[in-house]
Amino acid sequence: MINWENLNYDIGKADQDFELLSVESKGIVPINPSEEFLGLREKLIEARDEVYDRFELDNVNKLRYTFDLNFGLKVYEILNEKIGFNNRVASNDEVWRYLAIKVVPDIVHSRWEFNETYFYKASRRIWLKTIWWYIHLSWSGSTENTYITLENNSTDTIMQLIDRSGIGYNVELYREIMKQYYEHSNKDRMLFRRLLILNVARLLTMSPDLVEGGIEGYVKDLYKSVQ
Repeated sequence: MINWENLNYDIGKADQDFELLSVESKGIVPINPSEEFLGLREKLIEARDEVYDRFELDNVNKLRYTFDLNFGLKVYEILNEKIGFNNRVASNDEVWRYLAIKVVPDIVHSRWEFNETYFYKASRRIWLKTIWWYIHLSWSGSTENTYITLENNSTDTIMQLIDRSGIGYNVELYREIMKQYYEHSNKDRMLFRRLLILNVARLLTMSPDLVEGGIEGYVKDLYKSVQ
């Protein structure tokens, strides 16, 4: 099991190691995770290859939401309690920086090239972090159901959800928001944005669990209010 709590990878170390990354004939170098992360790298590379093969992504000019969603689901399956991964670990940017720069920089590069923002620079833009939290906050009980819930969304949906969910997520609440968004006939991105903004404002003065109808009723009222 990986000792996530002992991982020490601050933004200074990330800066230094990111500057060393480059593209050579054999791919991105250097890739040299510590020994305890080698097995994890193998699983993530295998997951990437499965997504590439399934959706024929080898020759696309730019990877987009299809890759975010499908690779995100696999990352969520791989990073689980069996290897000591939990919400507390997922809230630690040092973990995501290390995974992006030391463990799978080639995968991150394939999505965002050498854009430091998505590797490590901006907390709410670290790509591996955003796709993990996107799946976690949208989880519908199984990989298959979660895929169905999210398949018609976009990269903007990920950004909106992560940007406007705050710290200390009410996971049950956001899962209900994503469930009802899937069921909603209007998939307008601005509606989703307005709903999340309204939710943040309402959470300052009320608890969704205590309103009539509980969390489900609270979310239904959010949608009614922003249409």
